[in-house]
Amino acid sequence: MKRILLAAAMTAMISLLAACGAQKNDLDSGWAMVKQGDCAGAQVYLDNTIAQPESAVDLAYAYYLKGQCAEKASDYATAYENFYAAKIVACYVVSHQTHVNLDTYARSDYCERIIPAKLEALSAKIDDPSKVEHIEGKVNGILRADYLKRFDKRMN
Repeated sequence: MKRILLAAAMTAMISLLAACGAQKNDLDSGWAMVKQGDCAGAQVYLDNTIAQPESAVDLAYAYYLKGQCAEKASDYATAYENFYAAKIVACYVVSHQTHVNLDTYARSDYCERIIPAKLEALSAKIDDPSKVEHIEGKVNGILRADYLKRFDKRMN
């Protein structure tokens, strides 16, 4: 009888642990919807992630996904704004990470090469340098260094 109870308890604990590990957060849900082509449905999840990010990396990726969706919709100014925000956060993460690993190199590639190339292509489509400057000023005002410092403890 005790063995059966023990087996049942162990099975229940394993099921609970598996269920906890399988739960999705807003970024996971948003990413899945973007991957399926449902950018409109993903927006609420990505906005929730941006409003209350679990980490700076999540914040950067949510902005990046929003940029992809805006670019697909030919909303180049919004795409530029989101990609620029993703670049600011990704570069902040790379410059403040104390433990260098393969993720650091990948983020560095986004910071230094991938996102800047997207921004350059989008700025040509916006075709108004003052609008690009306005977008950058707006994002810089939101993503000030003091805002991003709240992630420092989690990155190291």
